[in-house]
Amino acid sequence: MRIAVVDDENEAILTLKNFIGAASEGLGLDTSIDGFADSASFLEAFSPEVYPIVFLDIYIDVTDGLELARRIRALSEGTMIVFCTTSRENMPEAFRFHAFDYLIKPITQERVASLMADAIKVLPEINRRMTFTVNRQEVSLPFSEFMWSQSQGHYLQIKSRNGDVFSTRMTTKDFMSRLEGDRRFLVINKGIIVNLDRIRLIENGSCVMTDGTAFPIKIRQVSQIEQIWHNYIFDRLREGQK
Repeated sequence: MRIAVVDDENEAILTLKNFIGAASEGLGLDTSIDGFADSASFLEAFSPEVYPIVFLDIYIDVTDGLELARRIRALSEGTMIVFCTTSRENMPEAFRFHAFDYLIKPITQERVASLMADAIKVLPEINRRMTFTVNRQEVSLPFSEFMWSQSQGHYLQIKSRNGDVFSTRMTTKDFMSRLEGDRRFLVINKGIIVNLDRIRLIENGSCVMTDGTAFPIKIRQVSQIEQIWHNYIFDRLREGQK
């Protein structure tokens, strides 16, 4: 995920980039942060697909941050705008543009870390990663690459989208806690976790993945799990039409 920082002070850009980078690492996010010292260069590079989050100083060059926010909103309703400023006086006007947050300078690492933790709950599809140990070596995979996992004794078998299977000492509970509520992942039976994006179909009480693997679903939860999957697909389609 790429994040934009727009501020006419290079020191402020560098500080925010460091804070965002540290917060992203702590949350397992795979991010790159681009700095822009003027609104013109930012608008030239901006698109909703490229920058889902924009940190925006209110007092910048000839185009103030509020005007730039208006232009962003004209292009995208979903872009997450975070205002950064030395004063609270523009806060009411800033939130007219549905700002996600309003940071008062001097900004602290703790404040940015808290904001990023909240952001991933709103933007769950961003490219977060999980790191785990396989044969004493660390493996790091984006959440989007996980196909399914299945417990085997004290180990978890994890299948990636490209076909790799990893065996790591981890419980199903530990795995789900690391996912921190990401809506793509669902426990469908004891020790079995699937990525809803990788389900091909659900039939005859089984969940068939896109790699052909079929897992049994808890008998009393078949209808519930099938409904969760259908709702998820519907939501994804609706989001894609916005």
